[in-house]
Amino acid sequence: MDLELWQKLQPLLKSLSAHDEIKQRRKNLDEIIPWEEFQQELAALGLPTIYNCPEDFISAIKDALARGGLHIGRRLAYRGVELYPDHEILNKYARILAPPVVKVSPSSPERRQNFLANHEWLKENRFKYRGRWIALRNGKLLGNAADVDELVAQVGDLKGIFFTRVV
Repeated sequence: MDLELWQKLQPLLKSLSAHDEIKQRRKNLDEIIPWEEFQQELAALGLPTIYNCPEDFISAIKDALARGGLHIGRRLAYRGVELYPDHEILNKYARILAPPVVKVSPSSPERRQNFLANHEWLKENRFKYRGRWIALRNGKLLGNAADVDELVAQVGDLKGIFFTRVV
């Protein structure tokens, strides 16, 4: 496959991957409550139960979110994507309203040791630096300041540094 064709396929592949992820999350919701039952919930809340176009879904999602109904907005977004899989705005709502996904990556022994050293330093020094922003690396204080901007200016390179406000 030539490079030009590969570059043209990349957005499509990303779109398909995102769509598959949304479909899986939608499937998980269906295991909790089928769409037909959800329509009954909508009716009980005095909300429309039939949506004839993507714009109907988008309007209903916005209304649900304005009322504080995250789960209703999420279900409507998923249903909209199911019926209109190529609609960009519905896909955006489905991604934004999807439950968070926590991914755990294995930590190296060095990172765990750094974490433990920083934790130990905080236990020993938290009262002395209460209310201050601190920067630590491997259990050693690199700087402290009244605000985070001042601390960043002190420390410079942020890679591998633990920043926190001591409370």
